[in-house]
Amino acid sequence: MTSSPQFTKLDRLTSDEVGALRDLFCACADLRHELRSADVLGHRVDQTLSNTNRYTEGQRFTRHAGALLALEQATVDYEIEVENLAWKHVSACVMLATALLDRLATNAPGLSVETLEELTSEPWMSVLCAGLSLPGERLLPGCSGGPLDHFELDRKKMLARAEALGGRNVADGGLDFLLTEAKTGGPFGDMGPWFDWANYLVAQEIAHRGQSIS
Repeated sequence: MTSSPQFTKLDRLTSDEVGALRDLFCACADLRHELRSADVLGHRVDQTLSNTNRYTEGQRFTRHAGALLALEQATVDYEIEVENLAWKHVSACVMLATALLDRLATNAPGLSVETLEELTSEPWMSVLCAGLSLPGERLLPGCSGGPLDHFELDRKKMLARAEALGGRNVADGGLDFLLTEAKTGGPFGDMGPWFDWANYLVAQEIAHRGQSIS
């Protein structure tokens, strides 16, 4: 995440809502950093293995290359685990932030602990797409012109990304699955836009709309 909101100033949110939001936001910040580190580690081991293969080619003893090959697989497995954790938390952060903006827009009562527990877990893809389908006119009352147009452009891009991750299931009309369970080891693609969108919703929109106007 690129910026940190002042969680202590979100007086329009309940203490439970603030706690859940802070918890997810900070988890996403750490996981984004760890995902970058895992990617760098994988590239470094891959490069080292390539260099080692050059001098061990045709040699009798290849323990060095074998060790690096095993290490390369370990870094791949680790990156997949970090990706799964990152997706679970960043998708939940997007859903929680969206739900809170929707609540603030209508001055509805604070979300229950049970609802917050559900929103802080990985969402079904159908739920995520439904959240990303909520228009800016609903989530951001009073917003118009360029800022609203920009929000809508980015929101629609994120919805398209979510539907693309659903892949064949979207065409079949089914999105009732958790991506980390349905994924068969393939990459999530660039997760940067998901972290950026979660950061924008929390650090910009909720940071502004979650405070009472003095």
